[in-house]
Amino acid sequence: MEYKSENRKCQNCKIGFIIESEDFLFYEKIKVPPPTFCPDCRMIRRFIWRNERYLFRRKSALDNEEIFSAFPPEAKISTYPNAYWFSDECNPLAVGFEYNFNRNFFEQLKHLFSIAPVPTRAAVNLINSDYCNEASELKNCYLCFNSDYCENSIYLRKVNKINESIDLYDCYESELCYESVNVNKSYKTIFSLDCENCVDVWFSKNCIGCTNCFGCTNLINKSNCYFNQELSKEEYQEKVSKFDSGSYIQIYKMFENTHKSWLTFPNKYFHGFRNIDSTGEKIFDTKNVKYSYSIRSCENLKFSQDLQNKAYDSYDFTVQVDGSNNCYEYLVGGLGCYNIKFCFSCWVNVRDLEYCIFCTSSSDCFGCVGLQKKQYCIFNKQYTKEEYYTQREKIINHMNTNTYINKHGHVYRYGEFFPPDLSPIGYNQSLAQDFFPLKKEDIIEKGFILGNLNFKEYDKTISAENLPDNINEINNNFLKEIIECKDCSRAYKIMPEELQFYQKIKLPLPRLCHDCRFNDRFKLVNPPKFWHRSCMKEGCTNTFETSYSPDREEIVYCEKCYQQEVY
Repeated sequence: MEYKSENRKCQNCKIGFIIESEDFLFYEKIKVPPPTFCPDCRMIRRFIWRNERYLFRRKSALDNEEIFSAFPPEAKISTYPNAYWFSDECNPLAVGFEYNFNRNFFEQLKHLFSIAPVPTRAAVNLINSDYCNEASELKNCYLCFNSDYCENSIYLRKVNKINESIDLYDCYESELCYESVNVNKSYKTIFSLDCENCVDVWFSKNCIGCTNCFGCTNLINKSNCYFNQELSKEEYQEKVSKFDSGSYIQIYKMFENTHKSWLTFPNKYFHGFRNIDSTGEKIFDTKNVKYSYSIRSCENLKFSQDLQNKAYDSYDFTVQVDGSNNCYEYLVGGLGCYNIKFCFSCWVNVRDLEYCIFCTSSSDCFGCVGLQKKQYCIFNKQYTKEEYYTQREKIINHMNTNTYINKHGHVYRYGEFFPPDLSPIGYNQSLAQDFFPLKKEDIIEKGFILGNLNFKEYDKTISAENLPDNINEINNNFLKEIIECKDCSRAYKIMPEELQFYQKIKLPLPRLCHDCRFNDRFKLVNPPKFWHRSCMKEGCTNTFETSYSPDREEIVYCEKCYQQEVY
């Protein structure tokens, strides 16, 4: 059948969006109806289900003991310690039930989600890294999220293969780095942004293959540069020796100065390279990837975010690592996933799942929660193969007639991701709040869940502003201090490993808690949203889609003008 592009109006934001002919072909291939929400609203709807920053204290459903969980205590779900959930003792089929055709599908799924066992955290193969989530293969790590294959590190998020580093976001294969964003394959890269293959680089942006550079921008394969001025090795060492990196006052002034200098240099309209017929932001080594964000080594994707290594032939897919295909409206997967639709946190050799939550190594399941190594299940009830497919068709037909309608009139039939009001976390506790922040009243007005972020209070022993200026004045006695954050006034402590790192690199103690430090770093991160803009190079008429919003201060060039300026 031949399709033509169509204009549709989003159920949620009421803004028009286009479904291209190629999109219709994809929906036909995986046998789903076209979406009724625009790509941005679909993305945010998925983001609302993902907590990538917080751990909460709540009671274990196993023994009522206090555990740390990705889910807040007010979430009406049954969380179990990971060791128990992964064991043979856990039997999620025990809470299964027959589908009730007198009730709505999503109402019944919400009930199942409240009684079926789910792990307290999405974390596997952690060694001495209990306070981490959405993570795997960590050793000696603390408060690391969306992180894999890391060691001896603290306060990381969205990283892979990091060693002995603190306060990083979106970094890969790096060591001894601090307070940086999008730094890859680098060593001792400090207070920097968008750097790759760098060694001993400080306060720099968009440097590639650089060594011993300070305050530099848009350099390639340079050494001994101070604010883009190339010096001899001796001249460079003399310059940097005048800067006392152990002084908070000097660090803060340099931080302000370099960030101002960054605004005087052009930026390419997107971050990425080695792409074929692809559009988006933070896309690397891709082919036919469209309107997507943070994608590496993938093919044939559209409207997707944060996918790494061999994801392909999928739409509206968020967060995966290592091998998935034929997926749609799917949040958190990987390690061999095929034909997964409308699912959350299903991974490790899963296939042909629909509307499932926390299912692993399972196939041919519909509306299930917490299953492992199961097949032909609906609402955690076991069926034969023939019974399963007959019941599945009946339920899909029922979803299209007995629709779920939220208080804003949004209609949920078969083909829509989970409604936000089924999410176990609040909007302000989710990934959506990071990229698309809302005030308390707006969260309530839009019908989202408002989560509780009233963290435990501690008696502070010292204000951050009263800390000694220089790391040389700090000893182990400061490990006992409970410090009051300069911005939010919350309490924080310095970990022993953290202090050792600051003394090794010669850096002052931070004046902000780890949460406020993250917020400052995240201001440097482009969002997964695109605007139509023109090249800012005088005389150029090129236009493009970019994640730099029109109200940003940066200078944004098309690729041709950027290459002429930098390369």
